[in-house]
Amino acid sequence: MTENIYKYPRLYINVPFSQNIEISLDVSHVHYLKNVLRKNVNDVLRVFNGHDGEWLASINMLAKKDGSAILTKQIKQQRAISAPVALFFSPIKKQRMDFLIEKAVELGVDDLYPILMNRTENRKLNEDRMRAQIIEAAEQCERLDVPILHPVQKLSDLMRIGHDLFQKRPLLVCLERNEDSIALSSCLYEEGANFLIGPEGGFDVQEVAALKGAENMVFVDLGRTILRAETAAIVCLSYARMSGSS
Repeated sequence: MTENIYKYPRLYINVPFSQNIEISLDVSHVHYLKNVLRKNVNDVLRVFNGHDGEWLASINMLAKKDGSAILTKQIKQQRAISAPVALFFSPIKKQRMDFLIEKAVELGVDDLYPILMNRTENRKLNEDRMRAQIIEAAEQCERLDVPILHPVQKLSDLMRIGHDLFQKRPLLVCLERNEDSIALSSCLYEEGANFLIGPEGGFDVQEVAALKGAENMVFVDLGRTILRAETAAIVCLSYARMSGSS
């Protein structure tokens, strides 16, 4: 393909795709295209929906609050997820949470699970805002899918369902200062990975005891230094990416 497709803006639009159909643009798309990018009718977009690959689309209409585009050509096929990577994390303060989400999406995370723990800093999550951040990061990093943001749950609730959830892929618990932890690089799996990152200040004594008493848990060490939560997430997801899990 000689056409420089990467010069076109890229949008996630959650509707089924097929050749020559008209797709709707919502008010946020219209604002971005008209007021930020100064796009007009007949200008070209790249669009994806997480299921049908990536397509070129021609802007058909831009009104004040809505618009539409015509799908003209599929340029990328959708790839199946063969080795899913999940990140279970304790929500942290806003600015660093934004960073964590952006980098997790860029590094290939498939599922994001906010988990409330005893030392969790941020207990009032704006899940709509988080989903918007996930979509924006997926648009920017050329992903063909959008990671799933799961509902917030308590660590104790996760422990109750963990027996089934982690039967195929154990939960890799990042636990510093623990003699039983093994190197992360020695316990990644070709079929995917599940990572648990604790809160700032770490898991408390009761949480560590509960995790050690549960099935399908593997405690991993991330090196000699103590990492902030967002740094630990980047280390874990980078290892998974390099191992072929993401």
